[in-house]
Amino acid sequence: MATFAVDSNRQQMVATGVVEPVMEWIETAEGKRRPGDVQARHEDTGAPLWGVEVVYQSASWGRVSTESVKVTVPAREMPAPSMFTPIKFDELVAAVRVDRRNNGLSTSWEAASIVEMAGASTATQAKAA
Repeated sequence: MATFAVDSNRQQMVATGVVEPVMEWIETAEGKRRPGDVQARHEDTGAPLWGVEVVYQSASWGRVSTESVKVTVPAREMPAPSMFTPIKFDELVAAVRVDRRNNGLSTSWEAASIVEMAGASTATQAKAA
């Protein structure tokens, strides 16, 4: 898996307003993995992990498209970005791997915290950090 640091000031992202808890993965009796019923936590801080949905523009081989992804972020309280407003992350990282199911690329996104959420109060932003 290749991991890349992303400059959140240069890669403009817009929050969709969708935020979900990230669940721990469990192994089933059939040997398959699936999300469980317990919310995952950051290994160093113990803060719950949240999937914050964002959209951004991507260009590949001269074709521009809109991508929708979830950025995993630790926060004591659920982040509440306003719908379709700019959002910035601290220590944003994209991890790319080959998806064996379709031989395509799969990217997962993580960040240390949310730096800026348009429409959210300063107190909400501080709690998300």
